Amino acid sequence: MSTKRRRAEGPDTYLSINQTCERFGISRRTFYRLLADEPGLAALVIRIPPGSGRIRVPLNRFERWLLERQ
Repeated sequence: MSTKRRRAEGPDTYLSINQTCERFGISRRTFYRLLADEPGLAALVIRIPPGSGRIRVPLNRFERWLLERQ
C-alpha cells in the first residue's frame, strides 16, 4: 500500500503517463497504442512544453473519454 498523500483532484488535475497508467490499470504500451490509434485521445492530452515536451493527461477529461468507449 502506498503511503503517499494524494492532493485534492480538481478539474485542473493533470497526470503524467505513469500516474495515468497506474491509476487506470493500463500499461504504458497500451497508453501509447491508444494515443497513436485514437485521434480523440491525441487531441485530449497536452505536452509541456508544447510540441516536444512531456505528455500530461487531464484526469477528468480522460475519465470521460474512457467511459465513452465502454
